[in-house]
Amino acid sequence: MKYNSNFYMVRCADKATSDKVKSDAISTMIFFDGDGKEYYRKSVSTLDSVEATYQKAMEMYARRPISWATGEVSEVVSQSRGDSKKKLVALVFLDDKKDSETLAGVLEDRWLAKHQDRLVFTKVAFDRTSDTCKKYAVSAAPTVILVNPSEEDPKKSIVDTMVAKKELVSVHAFLVKAFDKFDKASKK
Repeated sequence: MKYNSNFYMVRCADKATSDKVKSDAISTMIFFDGDGKEYYRKSVSTLDSVEATYQKAMEMYARRPISWATGEVSEVVSQSRGDSKKKLVALVFLDDKKDSETLAGVLEDRWLAKHQDRLVFTKVAFDRTSDTCKKYAVSAAPTVILVNPSEEDPKKSIVDTMVAKKELVSVHAFLVKAFDKFDKASKK
C-alpha cells in the first residue's frame, strides 16, 4: 500500500492483498482515503484507462472550498434547526492572523472534505468583546465550536470546542470525535 498525502492506492499483485480488499480481478485499481475507507474502484486494462482512473480518483478525493453560511449566528443556527439532515453548525472564529488563515485552509483539505456535508460553516469575526464571543466563551482565535442546532439552550448545544489548533491531524481528530459524540446523542 502506498501512502500519498492522505491517499492510498493498493496494488493487488498477490492473493492475500487481493482477498483482503475483496478484489475479484487482477487489473482493478482501488483507492482509499486518509481514513482507509474505499472511495473508488475501477477495473483497468490499458495504460490510458489506468491514467484516466487515477485522474478520476484524484478529482473525487480533492480539496473542496467551504461554502460559508451568511447572516447572524443565531439566524444560521435557527435555520439549521429545521434541516432534516442532522447537520452541526461549525462556528469558526477567525481573525486576520496567520493561524486563522491556516485553519481556514485546513478545513478545505481533501481529507476533511468528506465531512463538509455534515456541517453548516459560519465564519465569525473574532472580537473578544462581542456578544457572540461572550455567549460561547471564546477567548482566542482560531476557535471552532460545533453546535447542535436542535438544542435550544446555548450551553447544552455545544457538542465540542477546539481552540488554537490548526494542524490537519488535530482538526480531523476533533471532527471525528465530535461526530461520534453527536451521533451517539442523536440515537438516544
